[in-house]
Amino acid sequence: MAAKFLRRLTWWIRFYHPRTGELLRESLGTHDEARAELLRQRVELEAALLHPRFQAADLPTAVRKLVRDGNVKPANLEPSAPAPVRETPPTATVAAPEAKIDDALKAYLDFIRIENSPHHVAGKLSMMRRFFGSKRVDALAGLRDPRQNRQRSGAIHSPFFRGDWVSELTSTLVQSFMAQLDVSRKTKRHYREFFHHFFEFCMKFEFYRPTNWHNPNPIAALPSYVSRNRRIVFLTAEQVAEQLQVLEKNPVLQMAVAIMIHAGLRRAETLWLTRDAISNDLSYLSVVNRLDHDRKVESSLKTGDRAVTILPPLRTLLEKHPTGLREKWLIHSPTGGCWEGNAFAKQLRVINRAAGLMWTCLHYRHTYATQRAADGWPL
Repeated sequence: MAAKFLRRLTWWIRFYHPRTGELLRESLGTHDEARAELLRQRVELEAALLHPRFQAADLPTAVRKLVRDGNVKPANLEPSAPAPVRETPPTATVAAPEAKIDDALKAYLDFIRIENSPHHVAGKLSMMRRFFGSKRVDALAGLRDPRQNRQRSGAIHSPFFRGDWVSELTSTLVQSFMAQLDVSRKTKRHYREFFHHFFEFCMKFEFYRPTNWHNPNPIAALPSYVSRNRRIVFLTAEQVAEQLQVLEKNPVLQMAVAIMIHAGLRRAETLWLTRDAISNDLSYLSVVNRLDHDRKVESSLKTGDRAVTILPPLRTLLEKHPTGLREKWLIHSPTGGCWEGNAFAKQLRVINRAAGLMWTCLHYRHTYATQRAADGWPL
C-alpha cells in the first residue's frame, strides 16, 4: 500500500516497489491534501499493476474496450474503426522470458549467502545438489573441491534436472523429483520450501514470469507435506516430576529439560544459552543469536531475539543447581563447549530409554504451551 505524509508543507508518498521490494519516497509536488490523496490512490493502483502476477493477466478485447470506452459512445464524435487488437484465447498464457537456469542459480546463491547464516546456506546447497547435480552446483558456488567445502561429507549426486532454462522447471517436474526422494515427510516439506523460495526470488528479479496468474508460484500447486491430525503429546505435572527425577544425576541435562518445560524454548534455543543470558534477579532469560567461536557456527535462531519469563519452578532449579553457571554455556557439553543438537538429543534419549521414558524435546515445548494455555495465557 502507498502512504502519503507531509514534509515542509508539501505532500510526499512512500511505497514498496512490487518487483524489487525497495522502499521508495518521492514528493507529490502539491500542498492540497485532496489532490495528494488522489495521487496516492493513482500510485497505489499503478504499482499494483506492476506485480508479476498481473503480467500473465491479458484482458480480452471486449473487456479492454469496456474499460476504455464504456457502453455509451462519446457525443459529437465520428465513430472510428477500432485499432486492431490481437485476440487472446481464454486458455492462452503469457510466454515466460528465456532466462538461463545457471544465471538464476548464481544470483540466488549470492542472495542467500547475504541473507542466511553459513549453516542454512549449506543446507540449501545440499538440496540444490540433489536436484541440479553436485558438479553444476559446486561450479556455480565456486567450490573447487566439493568434499572439503561441505560441513559434512556426502555423496556426489547426479543431476535430476538437466535443463538450461528456468521455464523448463515446472511444478510437474518438481513433483516427480519429490516423489522419488527417499526421505521423511518433514524433509520433503523443507525441499518444497526451498523451491518455493527460489521461484519467489526468480519472480522478484525477473528470471521467471508467471504463466498462471491464479498460482504465480508454480510450487504452490504441490502438496504441503504437513502431517495432518497429529496428536499433541504433553506431560502432566506428575510426568514432569518423574522426568526431572530421572535426570537428577545429570544436572546439566536436567536444567536443559526444565528450561524447555518451564520456559517453552526450542532445543536449539536452549543449547545456545550462555551464562549471561540469565538476569541477575533470575526474572527472565535473554534469548539472542550467538556465535560459537570454537566451531565457527552462528545460532541463527528461528524466532530471533526475545526475553522469556523465568517461572518459579525453573527459578528453583537454577538456584539449586548452580554448577552449570560456572561455564560459558549454560547447557554445556561434557567438554565444556556448546552442545551440538543431535549429540544432546542422543544422550537424553539413552538416559530416558533406560528409565522407560519416550519423551522428546518437542514434547517438553508442547507441555509448556499446554500449561500456559490452561493458565489463561494468550496463544
